[in-house]
Amino acid sequence: MSDREKNAHELGVVELTTHLAQGSLGLRDYVDAMHGRYEVLEPEVKAFAHYRRDIVDMQVDSLDALKNAGLPLPRLFGVPIAVKDNIDTRDYPTEYGFAASAGRTPSVDALLVHKLREAGALIWAKSRTTELAYMHPTITENPRAPGHTPGGSSSGSAAAVASGMVAAAIGTQTNGSVIRPASFCGVYGFKPSRGLVFNGGVLPCAPSLDQVGVFARSVEDLAVVSEVMIGGHHLASGQPVFPMDLRRVCEQQPPMPPTLMFARTPMWERLDPRSREAFLALVEELKDCMSEVVLPPSVANAVPLHKTVMEAEMHAHLKQLVAAGGDSASAPTRDLMARGGAILAADYLEALGRMNTAAGAFDEYFDRFDAIVTPATLGPAPHGLDSTGDPVMSTVWTYAGLPCISIPLLQTEDGLPIGVQLVGALRGDARLLRTARWLAQRLG
Repeated sequence: MSDREKNAHELGVVELTTHLAQGSLGLRDYVDAMHGRYEVLEPEVKAFAHYRRDIVDMQVDSLDALKNAGLPLPRLFGVPIAVKDNIDTRDYPTEYGFAASAGRTPSVDALLVHKLREAGALIWAKSRTTELAYMHPTITENPRAPGHTPGGSSSGSAAAVASGMVAAAIGTQTNGSVIRPASFCGVYGFKPSRGLVFNGGVLPCAPSLDQVGVFARSVEDLAVVSEVMIGGHHLASGQPVFPMDLRRVCEQQPPMPPTLMFARTPMWERLDPRSREAFLALVEELKDCMSEVVLPPSVANAVPLHKTVMEAEMHAHLKQLVAAGGDSASAPTRDLMARGGAILAADYLEALGRMNTAAGAFDEYFDRFDAIVTPATLGPAPHGLDSTGDPVMSTVWTYAGLPCISIPLLQTEDGLPIGVQLVGALRGDARLLRTARWLAQRLG
């Protein structure tokens, strides 16, 4: 086995597709090496709800036939991607992390999965999700912080990338379910602007808030995978969503040195002291290009407003599924159903109406700054698997629908990852990714 095959798990999306296209790495050799890594690590990490070698190998046969025919290789040729178990796949079950949905096997892919396949990706496995993509934890371990939570609800997706069992993974975020596990597991995580990825075939939790996201090992990898899924549909308003040229823009040097805005947010005092210390050091390091701006106290209002929308919609969309499951639902899920069912229609409609204008409240900042810099989480991953951690550092941005990325730039003295979150303007996803890549390169 060559050194490249031995270290196949270290290849990111861009590196991997380059090697496969040039023939410096064979697809079957690579896949065999990745199967071997799964056999060694999965019993410990427990990232996957479903994985079958024969399903992967059938996909390899199709890609081999494509290459042998001399046809142009698609953008994600041979890239192994894990898909969260709340997203429909035609060849693997989709069980929502919910005991009562065991054995549920869709007949068609979600649109985003279809797009990934068309781009040449290998749908490698279904990654574990918390129960119904809510708060009840999975059995997944954190590869970067043994004994600590990997976060939720996209726990399996983040852990699969962090352990090197896949090059990229797909998750979803209704509150902080991409950004938080990315931070806890020390990988890159990207949640595009609301509505850019079509949610058809994804378990509807709170459709007004639900967004699909990506985990990978670099900003460039996030851009490549995300642009495959974005566009080609219409919003409920009828507005068309067009594809975005994320990779090309991301890989460009900014026309001018980016300017960054540091926002502690009203949740700053809740931060773990280790995170506060790390971020203050970061502010000092970037003082030539970053200014601290105090957000108005009203920003904190987004937290209860988000809670109202999320819990009301989760009750409406999941109550039949939970009821059909009888006693199989966990206590957190049952409590959610009770709270959501008690929300008044007037309160829900007010919170929903304010959500639709929330993004505009930040426009003035993006006229002056390329991105807002803020903690991705309240601190490093909490110890134990009984909780997935607090998503509150994502809540404001999810409510507003703004694009966010977590970059693994910081860590505690004992090596626990701490993600730096960058927030961009609505539909300014390419600019955000370009700024994030610049920052990652500057800080190494």
